[in-house]
Amino acid sequence: MFGDMAGVIISIFFVAIVLVISELIRKLGSFNTEFTRKFVHIGVSHWWLVAMLLIKDMRYALVPPIIFVFLNYYSYKKDLIKSIERGKDSSDLGTVYFPISLIVLILLTWKGGFLGQDLRHLGLLGTLIMGYGDGFAAVVGQNFGLKKYKIFGNEKSIEGSVAMFCFAFAVSAIILGIFIGFEVNTLRMSFIIAVLSALTEAFTPFGFDNLTVPIFSTLIAYFLLKDSPVFLFAYMACIGFVISFFIAYAAYRKESLTLDGSVGATLMGTLMYATSGIFGSLMMVVFFLSSSFLSHFKKDKKKKVAIQFDKTGRRDIMQVFANGGVGLIHSILYYLTKNPAYLVFLGISFAAANADTWATELGILNKKDPISLRTFKRVEKGTSGAISLFGTFSALAGSMLIGVFAAFGFFFLNVGELGFEYIQTFQLVTLGGFFGSIIDSILGATVQGVYYSKELEGETEKRECNGKPNVLVRGFSFVNNDLVNFLSIGISSILFLGII
Repeated sequence: MFGDMAGVIISIFFVAIVLVISELIRKLGSFNTEFTRKFVHIGVSHWWLVAMLLIKDMRYALVPPIIFVFLNYYSYKKDLIKSIERGKDSSDLGTVYFPISLIVLILLTWKGGFLGQDLRHLGLLGTLIMGYGDGFAAVVGQNFGLKKYKIFGNEKSIEGSVAMFCFAFAVSAIILGIFIGFEVNTLRMSFIIAVLSALTEAFTPFGFDNLTVPIFSTLIAYFLLKDSPVFLFAYMACIGFVISFFIAYAAYRKESLTLDGSVGATLMGTLMYATSGIFGSLMMVVFFLSSSFLSHFKKDKKKKVAIQFDKTGRRDIMQVFANGGVGLIHSILYYLTKNPAYLVFLGISFAAANADTWATELGILNKKDPISLRTFKRVEKGTSGAISLFGTFSALAGSMLIGVFAAFGFFFLNVGELGFEYIQTFQLVTLGGFFGSIIDSILGATVQGVYYSKELEGETEKRECNGKPNVLVRGFSFVNNDLVNFLSIGISSILFLGII
């Protein structure tokens, strides 16, 4: 008992020393309050290490953080400890939430706690991730953060989130390495914890990350150590997220994706990599890069025609899932069944999406007007369901590109045998994708909603122009270009079900 009480006193004295040093830094140095707040944030996080070495009884371990809750709240109300407060007008209770998170972690991980084991090292992991990760995320973001983003009204930076990831990974790797051994799986667990911790910090507003980050980080580590069957899925998903996020973010900056489109692309890329690995991600990236390039290719010459399209320029979330949703379904089916035939269907779906995009983006550059599949007469460029010889060859070329990478994937990535040569994979994906573009044109000529616009003095896919409703002249109003894309891609892959 005496040892535990001594531990309580020493640990409180440790925190007091950190606060005194922070006050001296504030008064003698030229550092602002935000710097001293983070100094205290990082320094106090080491309280857990002191406590776990000196205090055995959970009841005694709870005493210091309970004291800190009341002390910090009083300081917040009275602006008492200048080095940790942002001023009386601030509504950030982060200094109060942090000791509350310590109380929760003690109840979870101390011997006799809710998790039923002595897991204090996992509490240390969560606490230090909060201390170092969140602390340096703020410092890096404020001093070097150029690429800003807002979530729930809170402005953060890409640089700060990267710092959060790096420190969370380092903390996790060191602590898990010391307590369970330095192995490959230790690094994988640390990677998962770091990604999820960075996401938690990014999405948690108003100082609540002082609660969510340490608690979630600890619980994530706990479940990963239980050899959960979702470990590999989580690891792959985290890799997919990191890759997809930076590609989608670059596309957003280049105005190839809207904000919701970049979110959708990140989600799709995460699930794609988690379920079909490099193969599915390769198909998705090749489609996205080639179609984005063509969208910007000779953009000025396309303006007159593109104004008729329902959506032009930056792709939104509906367009992302209209073009990639079928591929994602096949990717998930492959993950569940391990049947490589679904990878061929996945390839066909992206080949169809690519073929249609190439036909549209290059076809409207054709000198002659296209021929309508509905009337078999020449119509204006941009008319739904119209094709041209150049556009048709472009569709074939776009499909062939995905076919090449699909065959490459089967050969080099060792994703499975289907009982036929890799050249047949190329042929099936190319043919299926090309058929998909033809189906898209047929649906565009028959069931897609087409309107007459007085504003444009002609036909358009848009339901309204400049706030004025257009008149439906053919097709169904609920069938827009996104639905046509999704249906044509789905039908083209299903048609090859019997062949494969």
